[in-house]
Amino acid sequence: MTEKISIPLLLKHDFTLRAYSSIVKGFLYAIREKHGGNEALETYLRVCTMDDRIKNLTNALLDIFQLKGSDAETIGKWFEVWFELTAFEYAILEQSKTSSRVKVTKCPFKTEPKDLSDWALIFTNLVSKTINPKATVERPKAMCAGDSYCEYIWKIEE
Repeated sequence: MTEKISIPLLLKHDFTLRAYSSIVKGFLYAIREKHGGNEALETYLRVCTMDDRIKNLTNALLDIFQLKGSDAETIGKWFEVWFELTAFEYAILEQSKTSSRVKVTKCPFKTEPKDLSDWALIFTNLVSKTINPKATVERPKAMCAGDSYCEYIWKIEE
């Protein structure tokens, strides 16, 4: 009997992230090619909202990392965990109960056309709305639009 191949955890993690990114990109490119960019994003949004996976993922990370609350600070901390798990490079610019702001400098979608990378804004919005339905998300800067980094801003309006 041969010995089982041993792959270091970090290498497995890196491969999984690249594979996931490629699958999402392929899905969006195929829909975009056949129906256009807007249809690709609308399809992604429909899939995400028809399926509870993003809601379940959001709640699982809240539970696992014992994140409590529904304010902008909790949303910001959730994304800190997400960025660490998915090997994004980021810096926290602001974090409070009413507003959080993050700068992302490394992302697997940074070289994608803007209409395809807007799925990240859809994902970010769905996670934020799961934590607090009153949450809003802005992305004033995006690498895919030519900026040197992405900037996300979460706010909770009272």
